[in-house]
Amino acid sequence: MRARVAAAARALGSAALAAALGAAPLCAQVGHEPGRSPFRDIVTHQALTFSLGYFGGNKAEAGVGWQSGLAYTGRLDTKLGGPFDLYVSIGWVATKRYKIDTTLDSASRVSGPFKHTLVAADLGLVLNLTGAKTWRGLAPYVGFGAGELFPTRSETDVGGYNAGSNFSFVPLVGTRLFVGRRVAVRLELRDYFFRYEWPLRYFYPLDSNGLAITPSVLPTSSKDKQWTHNPALLVGFVYGFDF
Repeated sequence: MRARVAAAARALGSAALAAALGAAPLCAQVGHEPGRSPFRDIVTHQALTFSLGYFGGNKAEAGVGWQSGLAYTGRLDTKLGGPFDLYVSIGWVATKRYKIDTTLDSASRVSGPFKHTLVAADLGLVLNLTGAKTWRGLAPYVGFGAGELFPTRSETDVGGYNAGSNFSFVPLVGTRLFVGRRVAVRLELRDYFFRYEWPLRYFYPLDSNGLAITPSVLPTSSKDKQWTHNPALLVGFVYGFDF
C-alpha cells in the first residue's frame, strides 16, 4: 500500500508539472488590450481563508471509523515564487463513531454512535494553474499536503482499538473566484487519506471467560491495516494582504 501511495504522489506531481507548463503560455499570451485582457494580476502575497464545509468520513471495514460531519477551517497561504504557494491549515470536524466491545457477540457488540470533535492540521504546496494571475476572476489550483487528523479526546475501546491520531496525506484541487483585488471566494475539494490499524481481537474475539466468539468482527482474510479515503468539500472567504 505504501507503494501505491508513492505512485499516487508521483502521478499528482507529474500532473501538476504538466499543468504548470500548460498554464505558463496562457499567462504570457498577447493579443488583448490591457483593459480588455481576461487576465489580471494577483496583487497580494499572503491570504487568509475561513471555510465551512462537509467532511465525508469513512467508517472503514470494521465500522468504527470517523463518520461524516460539518467541518470548519482556517488557512494561511503565502506565495513562494513562480506559480507555487505554501499553505498551512487547521480545521475542526463535528463527527461521530461507533464502538465495538469484542467480549460480546455480534448481536450486541456494537454501540453508538458517539459524538467527537476532530482536529485536522496539514501543511502543503499549491500549484496555481494560471500563475500569479487570474483568468476572468478565476485562479484554479492543485496541491498536496500532509498532516495529522486526531480527536480532541482519544480513547481505546474494549478489544484494543485506539481511536487516536492518524498521519494523513491530503491531495486537493480547487479555485479562487476573485470578487475584488483582495477578496475572493474559495471552493476546494480535498481528500484526507490515512490508515486505520485493527487490533488482534477484531479477528479473534474472546468473551469474558476467554472463550472464542463467532463470528469475528473482521474475517481472518482481512488485513490488519486499512487505508481510507475521506473526502471533504469546503467553501470559504479569502482575504489577501501583504506583510
